[in-house]
Amino acid sequence: MLERIREGSQGLTAKIILGLVILTFALAGVGGYLSTPRDAVVAVVNGDDISQVQYEQALQNERARMQQQFGEMYDMLAADPAYMANFRNEVLERLIDETLQKQFARKLGLRVGDDQVRETVTGLPEFQVDGVFNQDRFIALLRQAGYQPADFREMVREGLATTQLMQGLVGSEFGLPAEINLLLSLQQQTRDIRYFTVTAERFAEQVSVSDDMLQEYYQQNISRFMTPEQISAEYVELSAAKLAEDIEVTEQQVADYYQANAARYGTEEKREFAHIMLESESEDAAIAAQAAALLAELQQGADFAELAKTRSADTFSAENGGNLGELVAGQMDPVFEEAAFALTELGQLSGVVKSEYGYHIIKLATLEPAVTKPLAEVAAEIATTLKAEQATALFYDLQQRLAQVSFEQPDNLEEAADVVGLQVKTTGLFERANAAEPLSQPAILNRLFDLNFIAEGLNSDVLEIAREHVVVMRVKEHVPARTLGLNEVRAEVQNAVQQAEMAKQAAAYAAELVAAGGDLAAMASKAEASIVDSAATPRFGGSLETEVRSKAFAMPRPTNDQASIDSVQLSNGDVVLVAVDAVTPANISSVPDTSQLEAIARQQAELHYQALIATLKADAKITRQLRTTDLSEQL
Repeated sequence: MLERIREGSQGLTAKIILGLVILTFALAGVGGYLSTPRDAVVAVVNGDDISQVQYEQALQNERARMQQQFGEMYDMLAADPAYMANFRNEVLERLIDETLQKQFARKLGLRVGDDQVRETVTGLPEFQVDGVFNQDRFIALLRQAGYQPADFREMVREGLATTQLMQGLVGSEFGLPAEINLLLSLQQQTRDIRYFTVTAERFAEQVSVSDDMLQEYYQQNISRFMTPEQISAEYVELSAAKLAEDIEVTEQQVADYYQANAARYGTEEKREFAHIMLESESEDAAIAAQAAALLAELQQGADFAELAKTRSADTFSAENGGNLGELVAGQMDPVFEEAAFALTELGQLSGVVKSEYGYHIIKLATLEPAVTKPLAEVAAEIATTLKAEQATALFYDLQQRLAQVSFEQPDNLEEAADVVGLQVKTTGLFERANAAEPLSQPAILNRLFDLNFIAEGLNSDVLEIAREHVVVMRVKEHVPARTLGLNEVRAEVQNAVQQAEMAKQAAAYAAELVAAGGDLAAMASKAEASIVDSAATPRFGGSLETEVRSKAFAMPRPTNDQASIDSVQLSNGDVVLVAVDAVTPANISSVPDTSQLEAIARQQAELHYQALIATLKADAKITRQLRTTDLSEQL
């Protein structure tokens, strides 16, 4: 966010206010929303309401941005209820952040004068006609949105004040060469590390799992034991590509198509010309004689390209040895073209030709005769084309019949399948996440798992999977999501509790070793474990476990020749005891360039911005009361 503000510092104010106006005018009839009851709010921030209308508008804007950015992938994301719940919460948090910024700007006493507000409003293109501010348009748009001019000016004033705050925050940051070098030195630092592992498995026999422990774990993690919703479906799939596979074309049809479309399977004759031109708009005997002398030289074997470079008045073509490239009829003087296209042999020279520009000697530089591919070479391609054309015509006819019969007989698919000569296909039970083709498309899944569609038990309408590929379907069986009982998942819960208890004992044992003190070798000996040496370990890369590497570089430097020792637990429950024996800083002597200094300034600005928002939130009184509306459910 801050990087975009920094990069767009020129004209930033107008852009931000433009965004406010677009936000206000985005939906037709937005003025009707202004009558929403005051209690229709999604959050209250220090006494300031964030209305349901503001929230829904922000939600729509963000959805449009995501659809533009991710395309069809967004439909897959939107099909995940957990993702959409997080998506809606993020939009609400952004609105809260914006409200806090506005309040902070007011608290700082940031003010914007009337002249600046007037200049900003009149500069907005929404209020202009032919590039000039139009008062009538201004009033009309405000009325459409339900605003009074004074209210709108105050909204602009507040937006400009917030912009001042952000510009001050971003513009005051800077980076120093010493900061860059320190950062690089830390990034390229290496550490000498030793470590050994205390496995959780070694405590397996010491762990005792009770029924109470199983019940407690089950209750705390009950969401993990929910079976996903499943359905089985029947469907009729109609595809032009599949229809084409069963279509036969005769040799005569292929031959007829070839004759009717021969131009598609050939290349036209290609000619490139070069010329030498002696400039003269009118008849000139002396220049004509010079041209004749040049022609004689060429006929005696003189190099055409060299003469063109030294004698031609057409400087552009002269640089390329007089080459004009490929000519298309109508490009040149008619007399020139007539003489040029009269040449029939490669390298052939014309006589001296007088055009309106001067005297020319023309050479046929390239000649590629027209070539037509033989029928045998393109027969397979033509057959494929004919099949596709016939399949397309048949597809649209069958699609219409499929739609009609599946609608008229909505409680089964057999009759519709018979009409189009296809079979009803049946799936086994599947969940949304593992649907197979052709039912794995987001739009198809959304329909199949729609509770209203399931309850109806009727055929769907014709749904498009891809171009000339459709399906009609119905739900055969529906298994709602349910929570498995403890007895059904006892083995899984038993194993999870066992692993957790072993991990606890491994962590406690490692903590005892560290607390007892001593060097790593003594600890390893007591634990009957082998030490692994990892000298000159880099901060990034390498084969070391990520948790071990992160821990080693978070530990303090060794002091008084005493290794720094600590432990870290891995995701599998094992505990690794780590010793840092030495820290080797990188020697950075290069001078940072401007881009590096700007990058660290942006990074610091972002950190300070996040810190500011976090502080404002911590000190604020915020009440969140987000309610799911029909609109947000659709999103």
